[in-house]
Amino acid sequence: MTSSTSFPLSPDLLYGQLYFDIQLVHVFSDTKTVVDYVPDVSPSEIVVLYEHDKILSDFNFVAVVNKHFHLPSFPALAYTSYSIIALKDHVNNLWDFLSRPTDTPTEDSSKIPLPFPYIVPGGRFQEIFYWDSYFTMLGLILTSERLYIMRGIIDNFICMIDGFCFIPNGSSTYFLSRSQLPFFTEMI
Repeated sequence: MTSSTSFPLSPDLLYGQLYFDIQLVHVFSDTKTVVDYVPDVSPSEIVVLYEHDKILSDFNFVAVVNKHFHLPSFPALAYTSYSIIALKDHVNNLWDFLSRPTDTPTEDSSKIPLPFPYIVPGGRFQEIFYWDSYFTMLGLILTSERLYIMRGIIDNFICMIDGFCFIPNGSSTYFLSRSQLPFFTEMI
């Protein structure tokens, strides 16, 4: 990731009025859902189809979204917690479910691909978050076998600084308009 790298546009820029209409109609109870969807065809094709279909009497926003988009998989949702194990073991087991390897770029996805391993909060949050990572690293530092992930987190943030001149709130295009408290120097 360098300053010459081309990053995907945020969903509001890719889909224009379709994006705003889906949010205004409250197609999803959670507004994060639609921004994490990945298109199955080009955004421009989806917009043309939407403009054509929205005037039809049987038009349905949910059908449009389900027809042209899919949600990426969320592996951390598969974690099973066991109350009989010690808290330290529970946390150590969680690292494996919350660890992500390097990302493969997905065309027109809102996710900013990262070149180094990192930790996600889990659940519907499948991107790295800036200040969350500081506190994550406080836990990772206690597990010597995962120090490479700490290095990956730092290297990912260096790439973001090189590419965006700052560390965004998270590694999705819709977070590029904001950052969080400056923890980077504490991480290093």
